[in-house]
Amino acid sequence: MNLGPETETVEHKKSTSELKEGVASIASMLNKHGRGELFFGVTNDGDVIGQQVSDSTLRNISQAIGSSIDPRIFPSIEALDDGEGRSYVRVAFSGGDRPYACKGSYRIRVADEDVLMTGAEVRRMASEAFLAEHPWDSQPSPRPISDVDEKTLRAFVDRGIEAKRISEPYAGVRQTLASLGLLAGDSLTNAADVLFCQSARTGLKMGILQDHGRTEILDLHQERGTVFDLIDKGETYVLNNTRRRLVIDGAGPRREVPELPAAAIREALVNAFVHRDWARGACVQVDIFYDSVEILSPGWFIEGQSPEAHLEGGDTSSDTRNRLIADTVFRSGDMEAYGTGIARIKSLCDEAGVRVEYARVPSGTKLVFHRNDAFAGEGGAIAQEHGGSKVLSSSATRVLDTLAQRPGHTAASLADELGMSARQAQRALKELRDGGCIEREGSDKSGTWVILRHPLS
Repeated sequence: MNLGPETETVEHKKSTSELKEGVASIASMLNKHGRGELFFGVTNDGDVIGQQVSDSTLRNISQAIGSSIDPRIFPSIEALDDGEGRSYVRVAFSGGDRPYACKGSYRIRVADEDVLMTGAEVRRMASEAFLAEHPWDSQPSPRPISDVDEKTLRAFVDRGIEAKRISEPYAGVRQTLASLGLLAGDSLTNAADVLFCQSARTGLKMGILQDHGRTEILDLHQERGTVFDLIDKGETYVLNNTRRRLVIDGAGPRREVPELPAAAIREALVNAFVHRDWARGACVQVDIFYDSVEILSPGWFIEGQSPEAHLEGGDTSSDTRNRLIADTVFRSGDMEAYGTGIARIKSLCDEAGVRVEYARVPSGTKLVFHRNDAFAGEGGAIAQEHGGSKVLSSSATRVLDTLAQRPGHTAASLADELGMSARQAQRALKELRDGGCIEREGSDKSGTWVILRHPLS
């Protein structure tokens, strides 16, 4: 009889003379997968060779496990027969209290080996175990209730009522937070802190980069605020720094079709903040390249979840490391049904012809939107024919519209009126000039810009 090969969750020992090594394997499998099986009387390749099994044999195995593994586990130990007169022992075990030590040593399963863990790996695993039992978002925050931004909280309740996910009207800061389960005694929870306070720990970094080597940063913004503020700012930044297709349908007004679906960008930002690892101090980050837009969130998917399965719609698990934050954001209607956000991003991008993928990076999770008809250089493309319409960057479109309505602007006055950085305004002007849309009148220092032609005329 053959039981199959050893794996990361199966270990074979020829006899209980290898009991010490077998118990060490139990701890290493618990640390990697939280479960496993150990067989005595079986060779490495799975052949049952049998051994003498008595009540004392089973008792010795139980005592060795009980005295060696910490935290304690309660395995199932049974004597089996292969049908040909050979007896062997099966030990089945599971546990969710990682990390597990065997005689004070911490090991983890790698293929069919038990490898010693480093001190850093043990500390990381212990931290994850603590947070699983005491989630970060439910822990008390040092911020006082008086720090809550009441305007943000009131707007949140209004959105929830409109979405029919909150039934009671706004009733003041304390009572509203208590009804939402966002107080820990008399203290704010961390969830209330990041959602409704102008928190120094809640950050968003946004930039435009020359290339993926990150050797030149063309624009950089760092923002602080509530999660809801930062989601809005991130969405606006992406839409204002990627292109829009200007479409005229017959004699009707023009429509602006963003290069990347706005709803997908917003959903990605919501996911980045809601599901991030808040125990890490890093910011959510938005990087805009000539060929992609990337949203980085601290922390990888929790164990047992696969980004590929979510993208394909096969995994709709709602498990998250931040259950309280997710529940709260769902109630305002800012997040759709649990477990469907990633599939929704994929569906929106498929419809727009945009390829999207997840990648694991040292800092956590990176969601990549691949841009179509990528523009070169500094991110400014001259107007191009595209599907019967003209394509300009969003910044260039805004500048052109402003010049059409109020001629005679300088780069500085455009930047001021449109809320752009001076560098953004200069890039937009260069794009329009290179495309033959505008020209400069007057000196380099004080001259103004005038329209030669509008791409849609």
